[in-house]
Amino acid sequence: MSEFVATQRADQWLHQVRVFKTRSLATQACTKGHVTLGSQIVKASRDLRTGDVIEVVRGDLRLRLKMLGAPAQRLSPPRVAEFCENLTPEEWFHKASEARREKRLLKPPEHEQITKPNKKQLRELRDFWQLQQE
Repeated sequence: MSEFVATQRADQWLHQVRVFKTRSLATQACTKGHVTLGSQIVKASRDLRTGDVIEVVRGDLRLRLKMLGAPAQRLSPPRVAEFCENLTPEEWFHKASEARREKRLLKPPEHEQITKPNKKQLRELRDFWQLQQE
């Protein structure tokens, strides 16, 4: 079992409990003001203590996380629950999924704009064109 640390930098903790893929992304989020403790913006170098509840904005999703401990190194996904409790309300997840769905309807992903249509899409296009000609 990994050893516990009493306090830990905010960017380090966010990276180690897998909120962000890299520590530099966690630092950028702190710098941009996407990480708050209470109502105060958290700097990357701020020491977090056990019991702190922070809010993190990642794209359309807003997370509320409680620090249960500070790991000495990055955790595997099954062990994240030992050091972090997710307090995010369900409606925040629903709002984020709705926002993503709206964005996708307004502008399809880049890879879908560049590629040629597949067989199913071609069939749908032919059907659409036939209905337009009738």
